Amino acid sequence: MLQPQVNILIVDDRPENRLAMVSILQGDEYTTVTADSGEEALRKLLKDDFALILMDIQMPGMNGFETVELIKGREKSRHTPVIFVTALSHAPEHILRAYEVGCIDFIFKPFSPEVLKLKVGQFVAMYRDREELKRQKELISERTADLESANKRLIAASRQLGRAEAMARVIGETSLDTFFTLSEDGDILAANPAAGPMFGYTPGEMRGMPVSRLLTGDDLPWDKASTSVSRRTAQAPAIMDAVAIRKDGIAFPVDVQVGEAYVDERPVYVCAVRDSTERKQSFARLELAVDERTRDLKKANAELQASYDRIHDILESITDAFYSLDNDWSIMYLNGSAEAQLGVSRDHALGHSLWQFVPIEESGSYELFVEAKRRGEAMQQEVYSPFIAKWVDIRVYPSVFGLNIYVQDMTERRQMQQEVRHSHERFYTIFQASPSLMAILSLRSKAYLDVNESWQLHTGYGHEEMIAGPPDLQLMTESGTVVRLESAMESNRSLSNVKVQYRSKMGELRTGLLSTETIDTPGEPSLLAVIIDITDRMLLEQEIGRLDQLHLIGEMAAGIAHEIRNPMTTVRGFLQLMARKRSAPVGEVIEVMIQELDRANDIISEFLALAKNKTTDRQRCRLNDVIEAIYPLIQAEATLAGKEVQLDLGDCELLELDEKEIRQMILNLALNGLEAMEAGGRLNIATFMEEGADVVLEVADQGHGMDKEVVAKLGTPFFTTKEQGTGLGLAVCFSIAARHQAKITWQTGPEGTIFQVRFSGVVSARGPSAEVAAALEEQSSSDSRP
Repeated sequence: MLQPQVNILIVDDRPENRLAMVSILQGDEYTTVTADSGEEALRKLLKDDFALILMDIQMPGMNGFETVELIKGREKSRHTPVIFVTALSHAPEHILRAYEVGCIDFIFKPFSPEVLKLKVGQFVAMYRDREELKRQKELISERTADLESANKRLIAASRQLGRAEAMARVIGETSLDTFFTLSEDGDILAANPAAGPMFGYTPGEMRGMPVSRLLTGDDLPWDKASTSVSRRTAQAPAIMDAVAIRKDGIAFPVDVQVGEAYVDERPVYVCAVRDSTERKQSFARLELAVDERTRDLKKANAELQASYDRIHDILESITDAFYSLDNDWSIMYLNGSAEAQLGVSRDHALGHSLWQFVPIEESGSYELFVEAKRRGEAMQQEVYSPFIAKWVDIRVYPSVFGLNIYVQDMTERRQMQQEVRHSHERFYTIFQASPSLMAILSLRSKAYLDVNESWQLHTGYGHEEMIAGPPDLQLMTESGTVVRLESAMESNRSLSNVKVQYRSKMGELRTGLLSTETIDTPGEPSLLAVIIDITDRMLLEQEIGRLDQLHLIGEMAAGIAHEIRNPMTTVRGFLQLMARKRSAPVGEVIEVMIQELDRANDIISEFLALAKNKTTDRQRCRLNDVIEAIYPLIQAEATLAGKEVQLDLGDCELLELDEKEIRQMILNLALNGLEAMEAGGRLNIATFMEEGADVVLEVADQGHGMDKEVVAKLGTPFFTTKEQGTGLGLAVCFSIAARHQAKITWQTGPEGTIFQVRFSGVVSARGPSAEVAAALEEQSSSDSRP
């Protein structure tokens, strides 16, 4: 059956709030009536009845508490349920105040439309149940009034029994209720026709029967122990609930009313009985419906509370500050991060305007909030807030109830972004200002992303030419291996100072040191290629080397001329003397001339040994075997001078050596050490291995060391501190060491001098490192594949 519409009164001073609730509740079930103040709400209540009142608390003039007090003070509306719909604080004192004035429930803003409809539906259902109960009560009252009227008629008939017996008989016989006429002892004197169908007895069977046999109940003016009526009639309620017992033993509920009258000064009692089975069943159904509605309402409230708790936990767990504002900027909710941001507690902030804590001019976001409300759509903006002196990212989500706001601290992120930007700027400044050729290539597309000015200057190719389609620079090593930067990127190996040659746009062949490194650039990983152009330096070094050779040739020529001129002068003098005397020289003179010529020949032989650049005859042998072979010769020379020689030979790897040249080098170093010591000194010759597979020959004497001036000229041809020396011994040692890719170092001091010759474990031509060579070899093999 179609339910009639019920009235719902919505009281709120804000039209948008009234409109929102009317929109939510509109339908065929409700008739929504709105009021913008407490005074208007009272006027509405004077005109109509309402099933439910949705009342705002904070209103100008009469607030919600005061309005509800007046509503509850009026008899007609005191039972009308009131629900407060407000953004007021959840504080217990506010809630207690609301319940004291007569509120039955709360709905806090912002609320879910479904929750509002559910709650209103439950209370409207309860209102309809109450109305139904009220109608039943009115029906009972009507029937009670009928009983009372009948009782009065019976009393009047008793008083005028003789004159109105016919009228009373008609009333009793036509009534649907049962009427008993009782004696003072509670015996049935008479019963109307309705008694038969109700109790199953004939009028004759009921006459003289105690009424307590048919009717029982606590409120009846008789009981089973004493059926006397007169003592309890005056105290009995007007209508009493009782249980009637039929002849077949079936019990059913009835409403009983007992009246007293006097006939001939004798009391006569009339008992009216009405079957209340239908009313009781209707009332039971109503109570069951109310219970079910109550359970549904409790379940809905529990689900609503659980949902609220989940949302609360989520909002409290996020690090962003969250605010929920109504349309008056009042704070309806804020999480812990928002409390810390505002510097106030939640209890103190709820119900107050946000601008009470944050000055509008210092918020940095007031215009954003206003624009989001105006548009009615979500907005986001990163702003600087002078209030907290930080950059924040603000996201605003408007609704009909107000604004939901997320505030995220962006200060640290902006600082990181600024640092990254400055780092990129510094890198780009260095990139462009570097005198080295620098280029950045994409590891994905293998294309050039950028080249610096030095790259453009040396290669002759402009920035656009390199980016649009990279030209072939013909990179290759000294050995002729082609170097492709794309292949280096694919092999994921870095190159370091690989000597390469490249060809410029003008066809000039230039030389540089190539290094590569993988770097991270915005958007994609890249390869940084750096070429240090050494073309000019190599030309300069060649020129300097040529000048040094000319200078050395000049010095050597002067030394040779000086050293050879002395013996030649002696020989020439003797020859001139012999020419004047025209006689044969004596034997002593000829001996001196031969010695001087031998001396000149020795100088020329040593010079030739120093200057020769032939290919050495090297074979794999042990350095210790060479030392042990010439040890007796060194030992004999030391013994003649009263000195000692000690060998300390360690395990060493095989080396590729020219044995004759190494013998000469060891003899020169050993004899220099012996000549530097006085009698009794000890010369130590040792060999050992160092980290990196280097074999070291060490010759240490116990002389007085060398002066700084002498150290500065070590290895210079014809420089000597000996009276009979040629100054070519150490120079020959340096030349032999160079041909064996060895290095001579020395340490000198008052305790003596130590010379070390360091041989590499693997003697090879100068070239790239092993790792670089492997990378280039892999690149070359990959380039040769189709």
